[in-house]
Amino acid sequence: MKIVRTSRSVRLVDGPDLVSHLRTKPGPTHGLFDLLAACIAGFAPGEERPPRAALLGFAAGGLVAPLRAMQWQHRLDAVDLSLDAAEYFHEVARDWGGDVRLTQADAAVWLRGRRTRWDVVVEDLTVRGRSCAIKPPVSVDVLPPLLAARLSVHGVAVTNVLPVPELSWDELLSRLAAPHVRAMVVTTDEYENRILLAGPGLTTAAAATARLRTMLRRIRSKQVDRFSIRMWKIPRR
Repeated sequence: MKIVRTSRSVRLVDGPDLVSHLRTKPGPTHGLFDLLAACIAGFAPGEERPPRAALLGFAAGGLVAPLRAMQWQHRLDAVDLSLDAAEYFHEVARDWGGDVRLTQADAAVWLRGRRTRWDVVVEDLTVRGRSCAIKPPVSVDVLPPLLAARLSVHGVAVTNVLPVPELSWDELLSRLAAPHVRAMVVTTDEYENRILLAGPGLTTAAAATARLRTMLRRIRSKQVDRFSIRMWKIPRR
């Protein structure tokens, strides 16, 4: 893992992959972390009660700076197998990071052990493949039904989807979406990644697009017009 420091950020780079991009103060990364943060701020606004949001796969907490810049100041629960990279978050974000409850644990074990019904769960787990980052087996085999079972009645699961060997994009997205009542796919102009939105809190692609763009405009992120959302058809069970 290579650490790249500037006056404005700390980047964790693993080969060709940007693992985490932590700004030194709240604001946009102008990358995928802005979109993930917008999913939390957009789908768990906390207008009637404090929202419940969780992050599976924290690394150095790259989405926290855009999230706080979006004026989402609520508690964020997070889990990661290793807290080594979190040292940079604690160093850089101690004055503005807000209430982040970080636990070292396996994501599936941690999620099973909680009774919380989440308004948003961001699943951002990755492992190193032969040449690039890929999704770990737990993301495909274990977490999809577990995420569906742990959402509130208006909840949304947000999965940062990377390749999985032996599965096409359509096969992978279908397996991740299968346990949910409704799903959408976010594609971007710049990244191979897809983002799967799934759960009862979704209505239409137009409404989801509007929510994300509202949050991205709030921080003047360059991603505001660089993504599109389409519905994903879930076969009847």
